[in-house]
Amino acid sequence: MKWRSTISLLGLVLLPSLGFAQPEGLLIDRVIAVVGRKAILQSDLRAKVEQASQSGGVMDAQGICGELEDLLYEKLLLEQARIDSIVVDEDQVDAELDRRIRYFASQLGGEEKLEAFYGKSVTEIRADFQEQVRDQLLIQNMQQQVTSDVRVTPRDVQQFFRSIPEDSIPLINAEVEYAEILRIPEPSEEEERRVRRRIEEFREAVLKGDKDICTVAILYSEDPGSAKECGELGMVPLGAMVPEFDAVAMSLKEGEVSQVFKTQYGYHFMQLVERRGESYNARHVLMRPAVGATELQGARIQLDSLATLVRDGKAKFGDLAREFSDDEESKGTNGVIIEPNSNSARWDMGDLEQQTFFVLDKLRVGEVSDPQLIVMPDGTKAYRIVQLMERSAPHRANLKDDYRMVQQAAEGKKRAEAVDKWVGERMLTTHVRIVSDYGDCAFGHDWFKNADKVE
Repeated sequence: MKWRSTISLLGLVLLPSLGFAQPEGLLIDRVIAVVGRKAILQSDLRAKVEQASQSGGVMDAQGICGELEDLLYEKLLLEQARIDSIVVDEDQVDAELDRRIRYFASQLGGEEKLEAFYGKSVTEIRADFQEQVRDQLLIQNMQQQVTSDVRVTPRDVQQFFRSIPEDSIPLINAEVEYAEILRIPEPSEEEERRVRRRIEEFREAVLKGDKDICTVAILYSEDPGSAKECGELGMVPLGAMVPEFDAVAMSLKEGEVSQVFKTQYGYHFMQLVERRGESYNARHVLMRPAVGATELQGARIQLDSLATLVRDGKAKFGDLAREFSDDEESKGTNGVIIEPNSNSARWDMGDLEQQTFFVLDKLRVGEVSDPQLIVMPDGTKAYRIVQLMERSAPHRANLKDDYRMVQQAAEGKKRAEAVDKWVGERMLTTHVRIVSDYGDCAFGHDWFKNADKVE
């Protein structure tokens, strides 16, 4: 059986019912299954069905049962992680949240669009999804343990490919691999001083009672998520914000106004509203120094010089990316941009954002683009150059051009077989309970064999 569970930040939101039968009365949610000590709620299933439906899945009765079986499998992994005392590092959770928020913000057109999609600030999104991301990382760790011994040889790959019926060999769209060097110019010292003086003046006016922090936040704060809420963040746990912000919040008494302080986002001052243990609520005002035309021009000129070095054969693009790029994620891969869903350097041309598509579409393999002005998810402006590393034309998959993809598919088949065996063994010793509504589901595994059916 192919386990279809995927890790997706956007898929975590609880969405409206798709016509699931609800018991009479005012019941909004309920437990529909239990695996060990892990419960599955009706709302969990609704969210997965909605996500699958939006991705083009057919959500008939069989499709809904398939989504429920995925949830049963995830809970089985989490239950085993509990038994084996497996944990994930909180830094890893925070890093994964940051990565996903950056990715989906870029897909939606920036953090402001992401906040509009959820109807929440980025801080609230982080807090809401922290536990779910932690569970997903635990699931990944357990999956890796279950399949850690899976290996495929070249002979296995060949046998797997030959086992595919000729009319079922997939058509591969045009794909590319590319790298980039990003330069995010810094504001001038004069601009830094100007913004610092201005926010200091607002802070002094708040302390003297000449201005209300709510009014200042609404009119002047450059944090779009909180400005419209009088600068108020809502209750956030430690770790949801950058360390400097947390440190200031935890040093204040309720009602106290902080000094002006700086983070990677700009200059802030805050007023602590409430603190409960390791969570807090605060109002804050953010002002960002702007990057001027001179600084932007400097970044463009520098990238133009780097592109010339590569074109003249005096330097390698990857070496320059490691030294000069401001993209922390890609500089560690010599500037290569990784497709997040497949964790591969290969991008389907149809999956590229529009600006990148048009640049790469005009390049030959090995060529470097001219510097491009781009707008980052947080609204800041930057320049980048890109190099097209590989391009493939649409074609039927074959072992010569697509060996890595076929190898991954062969490994996937073996992993699925290992997972099926593991699930069958664990089901014999794990308590399972499923409500009778789903008693007619034709699961890939016999979850009902040792399960209690409840009305």
